[in-house]
Amino acid sequence: MLFMNRLRVSVSLIFTCVLFLSFCFIVPAQATGRSVIIGFHNDPGPSEKALMLGKDIEIKHKFRHIPAYTAKLSDQAVERLRKDPRVKYVVEDTIYSVVDPIAIVAESVADPIEYQNSWGVKHIGSQAAHSMNITGNGVRVAILDTGIDYTHQEFAMNYKGGWDFVFKDNDPYDDSWNSHGTHVAGIIAAAANGSGVVGVAPNAEIYALKVLDGGGFALLSWIIEGIEWAVDNKMDVVNISIGGPDSPALQDACDAAYDAGVLLVAAAGNTNGGDVTYPAAYNSVIAVTGTDSADQQGWFAPLGSQIELAAPGVAIKSTSLNNGYADLSGTSQAAPHVSGLAALVLSAGVNDLNNDGIANNRDVRMQLQMSARDLGDPGKDDVYGYGLIDVATALRITAGVSFELVKGSKHRSDNRFYTFFDMTYQVGIANKSLVGVRVVVYENGCVRDDLSKRILFSSQLSQDVSFSLDASGAAFNVVFLPIGTIGSSAAITIDQ
Repeated sequence: MLFMNRLRVSVSLIFTCVLFLSFCFIVPAQATGRSVIIGFHNDPGPSEKALMLGKDIEIKHKFRHIPAYTAKLSDQAVERLRKDPRVKYVVEDTIYSVVDPIAIVAESVADPIEYQNSWGVKHIGSQAAHSMNITGNGVRVAILDTGIDYTHQEFAMNYKGGWDFVFKDNDPYDDSWNSHGTHVAGIIAAAANGSGVVGVAPNAEIYALKVLDGGGFALLSWIIEGIEWAVDNKMDVVNISIGGPDSPALQDACDAAYDAGVLLVAAAGNTNGGDVTYPAAYNSVIAVTGTDSADQQGWFAPLGSQIELAAPGVAIKSTSLNNGYADLSGTSQAAPHVSGLAALVLSAGVNDLNNDGIANNRDVRMQLQMSARDLGDPGKDDVYGYGLIDVATALRITAGVSFELVKGSKHRSDNRFYTFFDMTYQVGIANKSLVGVRVVVYENGCVRDDLSKRILFSSQLSQDVSFSLDASGAAFNVVFLPIGTIGSSAAITIDQ
């Protein structure tokens, strides 16, 4: 695997980055030969291409999903292009870094009880899904990171390939000093084989997109190429445990991938109360913060309105190089818990929750938001976002639950949904102030009109309704939608 050559490249890039702290920002340009990304407002035609002709411009690469190129330019060419109205931006091909793990514990001998080893996977309720054979089967998850040690015993069945954008070949082996990409991959999809650790979605198909070198650094262009590869190769979910500055080129790439149907999940950054980093801070990306086993915010976590979900991120045991296991902490460890849950949701079947006529990545995102367990201040907040992810709630795979159905504002989703699986359920509705409740039953993504119902209450404030729903031999996704004024509610119970 040309280890020494790769090591020399990594050492060289690390030397370039010695002035950076935990996240890397723009490298001061030299007088000539600046590496940049040129973006246009529209797909470049003859006149735009003519702008890039000249001795002081060297085109390196054309991106496929955004109207942009990587190039080497003189300072004069940079200024000339920035003044042209056809050019959207000329930005440095910035160096980004891995969202560094905060705590590292030496390798240890694996406990044979894999769910006890994987406290985060167990804490969010993955084991219940696995017992029902909801394991992420057939879902494609790309991991933009330092690569994966695909020879690890935990990935024998579900590693499916990838690409190395650092060394430009098809061998995305993890050469990082701390097994960063391998650790992330194990949280998502380590095998349920009775030993070591287990992933949230142990049967998901994982793809290694190596965009970070062994020292944890990446050029912006490598990250964009990795995102485009994920689109071209029809990935369902992309996990990005990388942080850095805002860039219009990176935002364009993320927006294009999200519009193409890819769900993007990113570490919010280990800024210890500072801002959420990019790409997590973009609207097209799910920003994930990290929590401990007591559901408290990790000491490394950022604050900000962009935080969307929380997941376990403190002292997470997962896979490391050479069939090893190690404990790491950070939002890098939280994000793959969310990516794994997204794979479970996709493998269980997605409903059109936003009623746009398509069941896609936006519905999965909505399902994750709606099912999160609220932490901190009521509703979405700057610490935990919508709250801690919950597998059982996201998939609605358990009976014996109760919740309050509240009519929210037009800016906040107020639907609740559960999976009714292979038995008869009793549903009770104790109305407090709603006008009514719509109960929509889906089977295999299609509405069952014969089982769905619209319940309207009389003018009195309290009224109880109960009904049974027979899901014997079937799996129904049932959505409860409140009808009424903002703040009106009803108490709902679901029992066997």
